[in-house]
Formats: sequence, C-alpha cells, structure tokens
Amino acid sequence: MGQPRSVFVDETVFDFNYVPPRLLHRDTELRFLTNLFRFIIDTPYEMSQRAIIVGGVGSGKTALAQRFGKDLEKEAERRRVRARYIHVNCRENKGSLFSVLLRAVRYFRNNFPDRGFSASELLDTLMRILDEEDTQLVLGLDEVDTLIEKEGGDAIYNLTRVQEERQEGPRRLSLICISKDPEVFRSLDRSTLSTLQRNVVRMSEYTQPQLADILVGRAEMAFRPGAVSEEIVEFISELAEFEHGDARYAIDVLWGAGKRADTAYSQEVHPEHVREAASNLFQALRTEEVGQLSRHEQMVLLGVARHFLHSREPYATTGEVELSYGVVCEEHGEEPRGHTQFWKYLNQLKGLGVISSRLQTSERGRTQLISLPKVPAEKLEREMTRILEKG
Repeated sequence: MGQPRSVFVDETVFDFNYVPPRLLHRDTELRFLTNLFRFIIDTPYEMSQRAIIVGGVGSGKTALAQRFGKDLEKEAERRRVRARYIHVNCRENKGSLFSVLLRAVRYFRNNFPDRGFSASELLDTLMRILDEEDTQLVLGLDEVDTLIEKEGGDAIYNLTRVQEERQEGPRRLSLICISKDPEVFRSLDRSTLSTLQRNVVRMSEYTQPQLADILVGRAEMAFRPGAVSEEIVEFISELAEFEHGDARYAIDVLWGAGKRADTAYSQEVHPEHVREAASNLFQALRTEEVGQLSRHEQMVLLGVARHFLHSREPYATTGEVELSYGVVCEEHGEEPRGHTQFWKYLNQLKGLGVISSRLQTSERGRTQLISLPKVPAEKLEREMTRILEKG
C-alpha cells in the first residue's frame, strides 16, 4: 500500500520569509515606496532617503519592504546600477545597533569578526565598504521599536546623520524603518524625527475579501487542486478578519489546517482541520469560563459541537443548532428553552468568543449563520460532555 498523497505540492510559500511575486492589495503602498526611492536608479549617488512603514500585526509591513527591496535590486541590475537592499529584524538582534550593523557588514564581508569594534566603528566600516563596492544601500530596520527602546534615539540619529557628515562624497545609505507602533518615533529628538516623518506609509487592516484573495493565491501555489474549497478560504478569512485583519494569522491557519489534513490522511482540508489549527494558535476555550455558564448555555454549546462534529460545512443555521440543542436537552432530561431564550444563549457564547455568527442575505431573506471558529468540535464535544455529566 502506497504512502497517502499530501494535500501540499509546495509548502515553501508558507515560510515566514517567503515574499510573494505580487503583493495583493498593497499596490498603492508599493508604488509610493518605489517612487520615493526612484532616485537610486535614475540619479544614483545624488541623494539619500528615509521612510517609515507602520501598521498592525499581519498588515504586510515586512512583505512590503522585502518586495520593494527585491524589485529595487532587479531594476538596478537591469539598468546596470549598483544598489542593494538589506532587511534586518531588530528584535531578532535583541535591539542592538551593533548586531544590526554587523548583519549589514557581513552581507558584503561574510567573515567579518564579531568582536573588537564599537557600533560607531561598524557604521564607519559599513560606509567604507559601500565606497569600496561603489554601491548604494537601502537598510530595512524591521521592528525598529526594539532598537529605539534599547538604544534610544541615538541609534536612529547616527544612521540618519552619517550621510550628512560626508557632504562631498556620493550618497550611499538610505533607511526604511518598520514598526507596528507609530508612537515609538515620538521618543526621537525633533531633528531626527523631522527626517523620518515626511515619508510615512500607513498599512491598514486587511478586509475579509482581501484576506480571501491572499489565501486563494497561497492555496493555488501550495495545495493540490481541489484540496482547499472556497468555503474553507471564506472560513479562514473571516477568522483572520476577527483578528484585526491579520494576514499572517490567516496564512498560518491555512498551513496548519493542511498539515492536519495530511495527519488525518484526508485529500481535502475540512472545517475541523481549520478549527484544530486555529486552536493551536490562540486558546479560545477556557474551562473556567465554560464551567461558569448556565446549564442550558452549556447544552447549547454541546449542541453546537455535536452539529459540527458530523458536518463538513463550516457554518450552520440557527435552526440546525437549535435542533441539535433540543436533542441534547432530551438526552439530559431537560425541557428546551424557547427560541428567544435560545437566541440569548447564542449571544452569550458569541460574547465569550467560543462561537461566531454572521448574517447571510439571499433571495429567500436573511439567515443567521453560526460557526465554531477556534475550537475543534471533537475537543469541545468531549469537554462539554464531561462538564454536563459532572453537573
């Protein structure tokens, strides 16, 4: 018997450092950066530039900077201009300017020693190497807030002013500072801040349709045809929209769901695989909160779990859930509450974040759809059965 086929054909597109060939829904921001640094190609060595990219977690800040960097290097090569982009994560380098500059220096001099130099000496060394290589450098400082918090404003000040000290020489060093918190820049002195805040790229949260587009793009590259349905894409994109439009979260859940499909020898990603992956990222089921629910709220939750345990659909109508709740009540010798009270139970569970709901409009009218976003139905069914039996 052969090895079951994986749902994946290429998992590399889920790597944290993967940069897609095209950034969906970030065309305007990419075009702004490209135009801002266009002088590197059109009039090399004539000036330097600084920019800030700010936005929440998963808004595409890192991908934007890296896509810009790859495009810059490609265009420079085509135009026979010497230019490089180096991306350094300041948090990975523990907020140390020395470590950040060492990474940049080692891009050009791989065996450069890590001892015997101060940060200012490393900066001088970097500028000297750029002279020797006769190249221009755009240095991307990701999670720059870590650098500012540890080193203070002097680190950014030195990086922005080093070029001004070489007034007669060619301009070689430009900066892109990337942060999720725009307030961190307010700690800089006024002169340093003035050189940065003129060029700010603000990344908005992704919407659910935009997240769905991103997931479709990744799924087409990563999965076998038919392994990921439109319903699964919609389900994950709605989860990610609830997490403040976090595209990284959406991509991680999609990958995790695929891994769980492989573990179950399934040729398709099912809603339960998504719930298992989502629960692994953030805990949605808190035993102490569930234990404090009323008995009928607990039975509604068990009804929700039972429905999705036997359904391949990511959503259920309130009627389907209410029917499942009625079966649970019968099992436990309880009289089901009326529809109005049942609706209140659903809202309570939604407030806890255990279930979610959305309104679907069709020719037949409006229907409330219920989903179980971040808790595997099997795990929830087991836990609720235990709690109800315990009384």
